[in-house]
Amino acid sequence: MGFFVVTFLGLVAGALVHPLVDRAPTRRTRRRVVELALLWFVAGGGVLGIIGGLSHIGPYAPEVADSIGFAHSPFQWEVGWADIAVGLIGLLSIWNRGSFMTAAVIAMAVLYWGDAVGHVMQWVAHGNTAPNNVWTIPTDILQPLVAVVLLVAYRRSPG
Repeated sequence: MGFFVVTFLGLVAGALVHPLVDRAPTRRTRRRVVELALLWFVAGGGVLGIIGGLSHIGPYAPEVADSIGFAHSPFQWEVGWADIAVGLIGLLSIWNRGSFMTAAVIAMAVLYWGDAVGHVMQWVAHGNTAPNNVWTIPTDILQPLVAVVLLVAYRRSPG
């Protein structure tokens, strides 16, 4: 539980603090503030995706599977690499904005909302109340939702 709350709050904190320390000439314009928040949720979220993916394929993968209430299996390897791929796309959006950022948000939304549906199904249909099954649901929903809202606001802002 703590990991998901702390990491999500870290993204929120970064999105709030970065505009205050930004030295860009366009700082504190609505567009720049939205852009920085979006970067935190896409690129910062990308770093978290890479870390999560590595946890699925690394030496503690069996323990990670147990904490989710799943059996360790070859599918965990595949999920780990999917997390790493989407995370890398998010991280690369620091240097590639435009349609690349849109693609990063779409990939994040598809992966994490799909994950959220799977975790809810495990909880409801199978009574899986393992901490990392239940507590990942809010972040699997909120992180891409915030990114989608920020992307729409960014694309609609003049500049």
